[in-house]
Amino acid sequence: MTGRLLLILAAVASLQTGADTRSQDAGPLGPDLSLPRPLARGEEHRYRLPLGAGELASVTVAQLGLDVIVETRGPDGAVIAVFQDDLTKRGREQVDVVAEAAGVYTLVITRAPGSLAPGTYTARLSSRRPAAEADRALQQSRALRTAAARLDADARLDEARPLLERALAIAEGVRPADDDYVVGLVCDLAANALEARDNARAQTLYQRAFTALEHNKGPGDPATAIVQSRLAMLYQRAGERAKAEALLRQAIDVIETTLGDDHLWFVRSLITLANLRNEANDVERAEEIDRRALAILEQVGEHESLMYAGLLNNLGDLARQKAEYDRADELLRRALAMGERLRGADNYYISTTLQNLGIVARERKEYAAAEAYQLRALGLRERFLGPDHPDVAQILVNLANLYRATGDPARSIATQSRALRIWEATAGPYERGTLLAVGNIARTYASMGDLGNAIAFQRRTDALIETQLALNLAVGSEREKMAFARAMQERTDRTISLHLDLAPANAEAGALAALVVLQRKGRVLDAMADTFAAVRQRVADGEDRALLDELNATTNRLARLALTMPVTTARPEERRQSIRDLEARKERLESELSAHSAEFRARVQPVTLDAVQAAIPADAALVEFAVFRPFDPKAERNAEAYGAPHYAAYVLRRHGAPRGYDLGAVQPIDHAIARLRQALCDPERTDVVARARDAYDRVLGPLRASILDATRLLISPDGLLNLIPFEVLADDQGRYLVGRYRMSYLSSGRDLLRLRVARDSRSAPVIVADPFFGEPPGGPGVPLSPPRHGGPAGRGALPPQYFTPLAGAAAEARAIKALFPDATLVTGAGATKAALLRLDGPKILHIASHGFFHEEAARDLAGNPLLWSGIALAGANITAARGDGLLTALEASGLNLWGTRLVTLSGCETGLGEVRNGEGVYGLRRAFVLAGTETLVMSLWPVSDGAAREMMTVYYNGLRRGLGRGDALRQAKLALQRRPGREHPFYWASFIQSGEWAALDHLR
Repeated sequence: MTGRLLLILAAVASLQTGADTRSQDAGPLGPDLSLPRPLARGEEHRYRLPLGAGELASVTVAQLGLDVIVETRGPDGAVIAVFQDDLTKRGREQVDVVAEAAGVYTLVITRAPGSLAPGTYTARLSSRRPAAEADRALQQSRALRTAAARLDADARLDEARPLLERALAIAEGVRPADDDYVVGLVCDLAANALEARDNARAQTLYQRAFTALEHNKGPGDPATAIVQSRLAMLYQRAGERAKAEALLRQAIDVIETTLGDDHLWFVRSLITLANLRNEANDVERAEEIDRRALAILEQVGEHESLMYAGLLNNLGDLARQKAEYDRADELLRRALAMGERLRGADNYYISTTLQNLGIVARERKEYAAAEAYQLRALGLRERFLGPDHPDVAQILVNLANLYRATGDPARSIATQSRALRIWEATAGPYERGTLLAVGNIARTYASMGDLGNAIAFQRRTDALIETQLALNLAVGSEREKMAFARAMQERTDRTISLHLDLAPANAEAGALAALVVLQRKGRVLDAMADTFAAVRQRVADGEDRALLDELNATTNRLARLALTMPVTTARPEERRQSIRDLEARKERLESELSAHSAEFRARVQPVTLDAVQAAIPADAALVEFAVFRPFDPKAERNAEAYGAPHYAAYVLRRHGAPRGYDLGAVQPIDHAIARLRQALCDPERTDVVARARDAYDRVLGPLRASILDATRLLISPDGLLNLIPFEVLADDQGRYLVGRYRMSYLSSGRDLLRLRVARDSRSAPVIVADPFFGEPPGGPGVPLSPPRHGGPAGRGALPPQYFTPLAGAAAEARAIKALFPDATLVTGAGATKAALLRLDGPKILHIASHGFFHEEAARDLAGNPLLWSGIALAGANITAARGDGLLTALEASGLNLWGTRLVTLSGCETGLGEVRNGEGVYGLRRAFVLAGTETLVMSLWPVSDGAAREMMTVYYNGLRRGLGRGDALRQAKLALQRRPGREHPFYWASFIQSGEWAALDHLR
């Protein structure tokens, strides 16, 4: 584990005066305004202030081109309080001192750090009077604040926090909540929480301060901008880099304008910006920004400061990432030497640099030096934080990895186990460190060949991931959810590799890998739609809606508490008890809601291997595909441990253990799939059988022994396998599999659990067809191209510059209406987005229109990829009505389709979208499942208007005769395949059926 210094806490320069400070006795302070006095760096001016017992003196220090810090000291020379409330060079510090006893008090004035430009100040005694109780209270508050600053500077954060809390409580008793001094204390507490990595508390405090400052001072004030920069750092920690960077750049502009580009807060903001660039893998830009910050510190004379040392550390870490180990070592050594000069060899802050030096030494295979650095860092953290602090566990993980690399696995496991005990005690199962330690122990056992322990700890790892996924995907932004799920993908790779590479004959390892694939595949897609809002919308009972609201609030509180590292490790049991109480409350609410709502019950039921297998028909085989990267647990570095992506397949039957297969590298399989798609999309191609046979040999051929006696295949594809109908794969005799197997498709095998929950339709079938797209001003734009065979225009293969009318869709709709007389037929100008948004669980929803998928936009533009695919409806060609004429996949995911038994998207490429490994297709196919439909029929390539009409007519006739939703489509394909001129799969194979395959009235 590496470290970049964030430099969160502002240094209190007056508490760190060096031995070379030049002191001048400036004489007594009086009521007359003093002459402007210059103040050089390294100088301090002392003013004597004789006071009687119980007397209050107010002193005004005007800043004329420089920022100053003022200390008040008692007759014994001890510091009472420090004043630096105005950070500008043209403001003033208002200093109050209350004499607890008669004597000569002292004001010490110094330049603020980072200030070299010429400037002067004036000082005068503005008033003297008997001190009131409020004055004494404020002085007590300032004294506590000053003492807390000392503790913060020494990294004694848990000791500083209660002092700041007392200081704030006292101040709030005598000042308004939005008073500048009160807000300053709130910021100090927020900074303390930020350093302690209590992100939720820090954000609450900073947001309070920001609201007050923005109201009192406006967005252009430097204090407002500084708080804004801290909020940006919190967004950075949460993984919302785009939001953090936008907020930070606004703050930087204000800080630069008001305080100047040589101010230390400008430098701190640059450091945060560099960290953001580094997290975005823009190492070159991060280094450029860090070097600019370093140059500013040199310009203002801060080249011997903790901030400068921190930047050297960060630049060293960037060099390490670029594998420039010699330069990294040189920079980190300079950072270490400076930290030791400034704070001594035993200060806490050098532990991060020691940690990074240890990592660089390990990369250079200088193992003895690496161990020495890490052990020294460990000693410092144990001394300052205690032996059971999470920051101690970070160093233990590095040491354990070092011991594993040097061939001492037993010591590695013992050290990892100590780190695990710390994280379990302080943060519990929700902390990343807990997961890291358990995963590393599993890896070490795997590298030793101890498969029993490796599987046991891998099971613990995967259970932790499931626990963390449940909360991380229940709260937070979409970006946060996706970032967390991507971070977990490597863990999935390890579980699959443990089975397929190390223990292929081990049933326990196979069951674990199959379960992990079932639990995680497509997980983010499920979380992307606002499922809470969707369920709530469909709950009629007011008490149940209140329970849902309570559950949502409880989940949010649990997530904030469980996913945030505690401020202190002093009372971990209290925190664990709070988590247990919230977990119990959440479980109780889920149980009560599950008893009332079938939909809610379907969404929250746990995914287990037994439950999924029980849902598989006896004559069926579930084939769960997954893309994974083979992982070598013996590799020293993660960068070397993961190989090129492979396809895996797990075959599950109702009875027996899952069977796993490594199908080989993704690249040749994807190449075969792409070649097959080219042949499928062109009815003139004669090589389609050969290419279908090649794809079969690579994808399903290796699974023959597991699926041979099945008559139905439930296919859950991954990667580019999402883009082909498996019915067109050709077996050893060159026969399409449509003749052997009945096939249905699932986004994930866990969909079988959702399909088992009965749901009743709430309205009659609805048929939406042949919308009136309208004409844009100036006439038609670029028309959609017809298929290559020269037939009628296809249904929407290209981005929708202009949608052509669909005469065949109207005939198709009339034919279906004749079969289902109770259906509502919506056509022409009435086929609007608004009509779809008003749906209330129709039994069947048939949409015959153009589909669209903006592949380039989904790939190149930021934002939700569900926005770039959808369906064209009435008004789609009219610019003014464009938004009302296009239903995006994101909007479709919010349709009220719970109870809808079948959705048919009779258009071109309605099954396409952005393919993401492990997540499926971000497009209409997943959107309609999220909306609640049981079954979806969609197309995988452009279809001709005539062929679509033929297919749909035969399909709905089969449904009317009582055939299953899957079997009716298969029979329609076989019937169309037998027609002269329709033998090529282009005509009959485009449509696939996903979800429930049974007859419409099955079990109803």
